[in-house]
Amino acid sequence: MMNAKTVQCPSCGKHAAGKFCSHCGAPIVSSCPSCGTDVKPGTRACHECGASLAVRPAPKQSSAQLIAPWAAIGVATVALIVAMVALFDQGGGASDSAQFSPPLNSRAPGQSVDLSSMTPRVAADQLFNRVMTASEKGDTSEALRFAPMALQAYENLGTLDNDARYHVALIHIAANDVNSARVQLDKLRQSFPNHLFGFMLDHQIAERSKNKDAAARAYKAFLAAYEEEIVAGRLEYQEHRDGIARFRLAAEASTSGKK
Repeated sequence: MMNAKTVQCPSCGKHAAGKFCSHCGAPIVSSCPSCGTDVKPGTRACHECGASLAVRPAPKQSSAQLIAPWAAIGVATVALIVAMVALFDQGGGASDSAQFSPPLNSRAPGQSVDLSSMTPRVAADQLFNRVMTASEKGDTSEALRFAPMALQAYENLGTLDNDARYHVALIHIAANDVNSARVQLDKLRQSFPNHLFGFMLDHQIAERSKNKDAAARAYKAFLAAYEEEIVAGRLEYQEHRDGIARFRLAAEASTSGKK
């Protein structure tokens, strides 16, 4: 049984009573953990086998162990950016003739990428441009290859604005994931029922689904909402004004019976 008198703690060296030190919390051992011999509380070494009775603190995690998870994240981020540099050096910028023109502040073909100035949003938009360029050229394998990277880049942004949500929906369409594109379309319309991007997405989804009637309705709805929406001066309309203009011409030609 433990001696109730005050003894010297084998861990911190201060006087304590009871089974545990009131200063450091270390147990005041009464038997040797090595050979089991009864020992006097406060004794630093077993008189039978010589084993140390001092309580050893748990080993601390090394700085390398603490840094490792963050280092892995950093490496993954750098790998994503490096992959982007490589893919753009190989393929150039987005096509100017695409119906879904990239934001006007996108990098011009042949222009080098400045990694130090690339924000997460710019990185996401660059990947979007790559996916759309591949899709418009009919390079399905390349579009499918980079679509997951682009989607992950936008997911990392957290909250999406109208422009980013439009990009995400288009990436899903390029990857033949119409259901996910509809999810983004529904979220856009919750706040902006007549947003022009919504009708443009309607049309693309209808085209992918080979639903000619739905595609025609999307054209008509776009034209009906165009004047009121365009005067709203939304920033995303300015960034995609070429694509909107081309879609409007196609809608007018379709509804007038022109080819």
